[in-house]
Amino acid sequence: MKTKYDIKEFGAVPPPYGGVSIHVSRLIGQLRKDGYSVGGYYTTQCSDKSITKSKMFDKWTWMQTSKFYFKIWKYLLEAFPYKIIHSHYSLEGMIYFWTIKTLGRKKIVVTVHNSMNTSYYQSTNLINRFFLKRMLQSKDVTWITVSNEGKQQLEALPVKILTEIAVIPAYIPVAEKKYPPLERSLLDYIKSHEKIISFYGHSFMFFKGQDIYGFRTAVKIFTTIRNKSDKNVGLVMCIADNSEEEQLYSLHKFAQELGVDDKIFWQEGAIDNIQSLWKETDIYIRPTSTDGDSVAVREVLDEGVTVIASDVCNRPEGVITYKFGHDDELISSILNNLDSPKKVPKMNFKYYEMLKKIYDEKLLRK
Repeated sequence: MKTKYDIKEFGAVPPPYGGVSIHVSRLIGQLRKDGYSVGGYYTTQCSDKSITKSKMFDKWTWMQTSKFYFKIWKYLLEAFPYKIIHSHYSLEGMIYFWTIKTLGRKKIVVTVHNSMNTSYYQSTNLINRFFLKRMLQSKDVTWITVSNEGKQQLEALPVKILTEIAVIPAYIPVAEKKYPPLERSLLDYIKSHEKIISFYGHSFMFFKGQDIYGFRTAVKIFTTIRNKSDKNVGLVMCIADNSEEEQLYSLHKFAQELGVDDKIFWQEGAIDNIQSLWKETDIYIRPTSTDGDSVAVREVLDEGVTVIASDVCNRPEGVITYKFGHDDELISSILNNLDSPKKVPKMNFKYYEMLKKIYDEKLLRK
């Protein structure tokens, strides 16, 4: 049987919402609009019947190395009708993708969505590391990182990569600008403040003991902003994954100690109309301790909003950066830009076109 479809995106469409899942969902949607036959995976929370009933979508289950012999047949069958397999699971599941490449004779694309490749290589299990080496040394695998930092870390691994690594930020804008109404309580909070600062963190993640997203930093600097600004400033804290109750409790307790817990709007849980929040935001902060390429940062920039972020990686043009750990510099940047006018909203499809070029020139039309 010949392959029937073009591309299978190995990454679950939301919900749950996160940078990678949103990117995969938008990528599939835009490719389909452009005439490609694209399949993907969906989580059990997905209620979109056009997805769940589609022959090109399958239910996602994690690619554990320990369950390889039980699960590989499922993925081989699901990959079989496609010409290209595109993994969005960074350096994970390499034994699966090597097998799909070798037995299924598929062209593989791997997007690495973070910049922690060196530490991952050192900590991953021996089987995954062995097949990661095989994949890195294969001419049939196209590697993509979302940042120059990620590329540098891949190149620093003790493996000679045989193909050129492409740097393509994982950002695809929403083709049609729509702003569904925000929840009434959030809208009332926004209207009751002169200026709105927004923060987004997908989940409570730590790297070398450091809070990656900077939840506490956001709360702490908001306390100072309230005291120093002559304006009524609000903070919307978006925490997409609200399942970690102990961490949430600890963060609320920290805010209570600073006297701002009831001054913050706590958006706990995914928000599917987050563009409507960006439209109402005056300053978006990203005090991350490490980063890949943030979908949220690019999304907010496209709305014409001021973005202030740590200097832990190369940031997109237009982002105001401050030296990570220097909270006084972050506070000063916020205070100096509270009255900055918004720029004209735009849509940047540059990175989507770069992905299409890889699909077309290197894979589909060979």
